[in-house]
Amino acid sequence: MFDVLLLVILGALTLFPPLTMMAVPYLGKRFSKRLLHPMLGISAGLLLGIVFLDIIPEGNRLTAELKASPMVFGVAILIGFFVLTVIEQYMLRKGMGHGHEAHGVKIKPFGTLGIAALTVHGLTDGFVIPIALASSTTLGLVITATMVIHQVPDSFTGVSMALAAGHTKKKAAMLTLITAVDTPIGIVFGALAYLGANATGLANWLVLLALGISAGTFIFVSAADIIPELQHHSQSMRVTLFILVGFAIVLAFTFMLPE
Repeated sequence: MFDVLLLVILGALTLFPPLTMMAVPYLGKRFSKRLLHPMLGISAGLLLGIVFLDIIPEGNRLTAELKASPMVFGVAILIGFFVLTVIEQYMLRKGMGHGHEAHGVKIKPFGTLGIAALTVHGLTDGFVIPIALASSTTLGLVITATMVIHQVPDSFTGVSMALAAGHTKKKAAMLTLITAVDTPIGIVFGALAYLGANATGLANWLVLLALGISAGTFIFVSAADIIPELQHHSQSMRVTLFILVGFAIVLAFTFMLPE
């Protein structure tokens, strides 16, 4: 069972990055462009770090505890990955994405699904926080900490897309506000889902499946969206270092936070 007060505090923390990013439309374009790629690199490292250092080890522990087939957790990861793949392809066909040219090749940037997809992603992030917290205090805190950091480039991307679509600075800031409330809403849904599963004795199975699906979505966002967007830029070694910084942040959180 998770600590309700701690969950409320963690939910409040997730509000700060998108609320802060509401100021971005009023900053200079050169300043904004300098920030984007380092933030995306760190974000990719955060997501990959949390998958391989925290979610997969916890998923393996739960699998053994439930005496389930290891394939269950693996299938859950694949489901998370392919669900986002299908959603992205659908939205791209509906014209909800955008791209740009680099050396004659069309590049699909991170955040191509638009504000709607960022909101869905935020709901997913929030959903897994109480479930992870119920499984392990360390896992819940690590996921929340990395989500708070990851929301900075998420919200930044949302603002950038809104401005690129021709919205006014005020409208872009208001759209960013949507990405501030999605994670707390997801936390509420995740907590209710866990309580319902706990009442029926299926809580550990919900945790296992939710962690697997979350791992799949995190792998997709980092490997299929963020990293390809960064690869076409000339400063590839610098970007790689930022990815390693994100990975190191998760490693530090994992060792420093209590069990």
